Amino acid sequence: MRTLSFLGLDAAERPRLSATSIRQLARLGTVVRWPGLLFAAILSLAVPPRSPIGLALVLVWVTLYNAWGMIAISKADDRSILRIGRALTLLDTVSYFLVLFVFGGVGASTSIYAAYILLIVWMVAYDGAEGAMLCVGIFVVGMIALHAALKAIDGQDFGSRDVLLWSLIMVVAGAILAAYDRIVIGGVLPQPPGTVETPVSTATVPAVRLSPREQEVLQLVSEGYSNSMIAGRLHLSENTIKTYVENLLTRLNARNRAEAVAAASRQNLI
Repeated sequence: MRTLSFLGLDAAERPRLSATSIRQLARLGTVVRWPGLLFAAILSLAVPPRSPIGLALVLVWVTLYNAWGMIAISKADDRSILRIGRALTLLDTVSYFLVLFVFGGVGASTSIYAAYILLIVWMVAYDGAEGAMLCVGIFVVGMIALHAALKAIDGQDFGSRDVLLWSLIMVVAGAILAAYDRIVIGGVLPQPPGTVETPVSTATVPAVRLSPREQEVLQLVSEGYSNSMIAGRLHLSENTIKTYVENLLTRLNARNRAEAVAAASRQNLI
């Protein structure tokens, strides 16, 4: 399991998504936030916020970091784009509970609670099951903190039922999304009953197909070259070589370079 240092902002290991897919996903997030701001403004007409000024400050806060995200995504390299995407999603979780607090828990309005599932979708896309657990954990802690704050400040009854009900809903949603990511997106679909797989000789057809550049990088890794040495040999930047190596680790299901070389050797890639 990956270790997400500082609430998932460490990019030591990349998810299965390519850097291009991560960039597209992060850009989509910046687009989706604008209707989210509009929804919060419309909700304030139906459910008056406990603090209109507080709501305005939250909306300004989201506008500012979303604008920053749009600029940062356009300038980020392949290695830092994952950190930016994770950071924006985690900022969304903070903003989500600030909106709930401003609306005093929004009472019986369930749509705003259900909207959190979108954040789980984003974190699952970035980090699979670990992203789902992180997002669900934040929700449970956030719900407890929210109702404790409303009780302390406004004297509202602690909504144990809401905390338990919605926490369970988010746990189930996170589990379903993580399973979908693992089985469907990850390509681990079970074989239908009666299906007989045709044996393929790994000696002639490798399980992983690499581009010529990936093959070059892998060959140099197997010879003990460091990232800086490979960069000099291939006349590429060290960050680019790091990205190639990380993608090779992911594709070969390896935790380190030695495991990657061993896996590549078994598949006759080197």
